[in-house]
Amino acid sequence: MLRRIALAFFALAVAFVVACGHQVTPNPLGDSNLAGKVVVTFRTNGPMDFTNYTYAIVVDTCGEGTPHPNVYGGSFNGYSYAFLIGGSSGQVLPVLEQFILDSDQQNALNPQTVAADPSLESFTPNYEGQSNAFQLIFARAQLDNPKGVAQPCPNITPAPRTGSSPTATPSASASAAASNAPTAAPSPVASSMPTTAAQIDWYFNFFTLDTAAHTVVDSLGEYGSSDTIYTSPTVDTQSTQPYPVFKTPGGTGGPTTSSQIEGGEIDNYQ
Repeated sequence: MLRRIALAFFALAVAFVVACGHQVTPNPLGDSNLAGKVVVTFRTNGPMDFTNYTYAIVVDTCGEGTPHPNVYGGSFNGYSYAFLIGGSSGQVLPVLEQFILDSDQQNALNPQTVAADPSLESFTPNYEGQSNAFQLIFARAQLDNPKGVAQPCPNITPAPRTGSSPTATPSASASAAASNAPTAAPSPVASSMPTTAAQIDWYFNFFTLDTAAHTVVDSLGEYGSSDTIYTSPTVDTQSTQPYPVFKTPGGTGGPTTSSQIEGGEIDNYQ
């Protein structure tokens, strides 16, 4: 089971993006949930090992809740995007993947690597001189359906970005009529607004994956690689505040201190 989960992460994560590699102070850009930046600090109990392990920041932008390691047991809920850092090459650069529900493969998650755009992210390994921490800063606009799929939130109907502001779900008859009509290109106003009301709230989890075995070995949850009960803080993308995250104590973790997640922080900037 865990092998299948990890393969979803690694299937297309073979091309590493180019990152800036220096710390940048976030610059407030507006009041939309897509107009600001998110700063993620990730810490482990020991020095990070970017060759034997891959560190993943998994994000749900669809309002479905915390992404857990057992993605198949959770009906694929909570998987929108993941930043992957590390891997067999040892390159300390982030790779962004968008998760798409593939109806042709028994509704399996189909990760698609997003083309690099260094202007949208900044990555700092050895954050603050600490070998057990890194910091990633990314523009929220980077997670605005970069692959351009028709239904970026598989379990939300209708598809996001149907108007200039969040709207109520239309009736069945209205949905049927809309499905037969061509999709209009979003207006400049629509492209700067939240996609759906649910997507104002984002959820995060941290994973460590064994690069060689292609398995998840730890997460922020008490039960590590098999956890299904950890609850992410609700990150309100329309407010500016820090969200500390901690490994749930008393449970299981990775086999080495380099793989064991300590926690970190998620900072939201407008």
